[in-house]
Amino acid sequence: MGALAIAAAAALTAAAPVAAAPATTDTFTAASSRLGSGDIEGAITDYNAVLASDPTNVKALTYSAVWRQAIGDTAGAQAAINQLPTEQAQKTVALMQNVQKALTFPLTDQVPSQLAPGTGIVMLGYGLENNGAMRPLLVERLTKGLAVAQAYPSFPIIVTGGNPKAGRTEAGQMRDWLVANGVSPSRITVEDRAVSTQSNALNSVRLYSQAGITSGIVLVTSSDHTRRAVADFLVAGSTEQAVVASDAQAQSAPLTRGGLILLYKDAMGTAGL
Repeated sequence: MGALAIAAAAALTAAAPVAAAPATTDTFTAASSRLGSGDIEGAITDYNAVLASDPTNVKALTYSAVWRQAIGDTAGAQAAINQLPTEQAQKTVALMQNVQKALTFPLTDQVPSQLAPGTGIVMLGYGLENNGAMRPLLVERLTKGLAVAQAYPSFPIIVTGGNPKAGRTEAGQMRDWLVANGVSPSRITVEDRAVSTQSNALNSVRLYSQAGITSGIVLVTSSDHTRRAVADFLVAGSTEQAVVASDAQAQSAPLTRGGLILLYKDAMGTAGL
């Protein structure tokens, strides 16, 4: 969202919060089902149905604003934001701005240069085999992360991922692989409770101070996952550069509608909206 949305949210600071009226659960469920099939416009129609009987419904206004922005209806998104209580308006605008940053974030498949001291390296996990072994895609991520770690030997590292299999977590396996490939264990902070990209972001950001990260991060993941991961980390309060584990052509391809919906859904979950 642009300056208009920020100004509108700021203008609401004197307004009293508006309590949400009871929502029609079935209508929200129907909207969610439509989103699952890629029908953003249909979901917006459902939110409008809620608002027809409950014009101040905060959930319907928030969702209407976000999904209108997703399809490029900036004016409609702004109109919904203008009706939200101050705090919710500000949170919704922040979400939209972070998603837009993620959608246009400069990605690279190369080790970035001239990173500031205090930068950290965050490597995202990937589901293990049933026997606890790492899948090839996770090894790709680690290989790219190792290149960054070798280029910046003083930078702290966070490995994030839970989802245990055969008593092993993604983060634990990642740490062991990095140590076996020459990285000092003292550089590595293990976050082994995350079960999704959302919790990767939220849990990792909470560890920045403990890990010694003060200047943002290099985020290491895979090409088909980068935009969503960037969005979640931005929403969680991070500043990052992204390094992926595969080629630049794949990562620069435009998102499918399904990919865009997943990105927005993830970002909204991370923001608690």
